[in-house]
Amino acid sequence: MKTLTLQVTEVHFDFDDEGFTSEEQQEVIDSVVGNVFEVEVDDTDTDEDIAQVLVEEVTDYTGWCVYSLDFIHVLK
Repeated sequence: MKTLTLQVTEVHFDFDDEGFTSEEQQEVIDSVVGNVFEVEVDDTDTDEDIAQVLVEEVTDYTGWCVYSLDFIHVLK
């Protein structure tokens, strides 16, 4: 196992609640974009596996299902 530091550069959520305003949606997006997450991955994980771990982390963080996201690996 290893820990990676990943910064979200773009994210799209499944905002299925019709009562959730566009301003509220943007607040959730803004709380994630630019944010840094540390994730635990296996040494053999592919880029796709790493992205899936980050999707799960962001979903847990916000409570909203992630459709897609882009990220960069932050080197220390």
